[in-house]
Amino acid sequence: MDALTQYNGLVVAVDDNPVNLDTLLEALSGERLDLAVATDGNMAMRLIEREQPDLVLLDVMLPDIDGFEVCRRLKANPQTADTQIVFMTSLSNREHRLQGLHAGAVDYISKPFDSEELLARIRPHIAVRRMTRALQEKNTSLEAEIRQRAAAEAAREALLLELMARTDELRDAKDRLERELVEKGRVNAERTALHEQIIAAQRTRLLELSTPLIPITDRILVMPLIGTMDADRAEQAIEAMLQGASSRSADFVILDITGLKRVDENVASMLLAAASGLRLLGTRTVITGIRAEVARTLVHGNASLQGIVTKATLQDGIAVAMRAARHRE
Repeated sequence: MDALTQYNGLVVAVDDNPVNLDTLLEALSGERLDLAVATDGNMAMRLIEREQPDLVLLDVMLPDIDGFEVCRRLKANPQTADTQIVFMTSLSNREHRLQGLHAGAVDYISKPFDSEELLARIRPHIAVRRMTRALQEKNTSLEAEIRQRAAAEAAREALLLELMARTDELRDAKDRLERELVEKGRVNAERTALHEQIIAAQRTRLLELSTPLIPITDRILVMPLIGTMDADRAEQAIEAMLQGASSRSADFVILDITGLKRVDENVASMLLAAASGLRLLGTRTVITGIRAEVARTLVHGNASLQGIVTKATLQDGIAVAMRAARHRE
């Protein structure tokens, strides 16, 4: 069995014929699948909404509501709309089969059952259902991480503003001190040097805070860039990327430029330099947040994007890196 059948799943069989149900139970006995049974349409809809099965095997002819109507109601219910439904029918004409597919079914199985055909038809649908659920769970996890990152970005922005305000206060204090020293005829070089060191230290700290390197997985890192990018910050960003990628043996570094106010040729050169350095470390570069004006800047600058993946959104970039990482495993 492949990795998708290494844990129990649930199949709901909807049929009022005990012989058919016994045949299904015997056919699925070796598939690590649990089988739940409903003998009419109303019981089936309650069971499916409660249990959220991997697959529903639905008979067309039921004692209360026919299978087509059950299928339509399940598809109209948001809680069961993505349920994988396979019709079981002895009706062989094309019209009935099309009616089932139009109602929302993904396949049909003819009665009487052939066990090998039954398994061959349901295995892909169960695999698709499980993969869909796994992707939904992963997307939920990534959305939570993105929300956390956004909160961290907001906190960092607040800290940056506070540090900048304090830096201005320190500059004002230095100016007042210098005026007082001029008035008194004294020059205190040591105190002035001390204030300059404080300002330089705060500027260094601002640069460090403006280039965070966030791990999405052990081998995928994201660096969100916001605000404006000058030479000092660009140098700091490249250094942080190279050190982070080297220390973590990263497969991908995602540069998200969505928050940059302006992407000119200098910024484009920084991005290419970073990608070149990462390539020497064996790390691939994904640039996200590509807008029309960014694309024009790269084209006008004859920028070579060989080996660089570009995406419009951070979510798309993460998805590319995740898929590539899975292929390498």
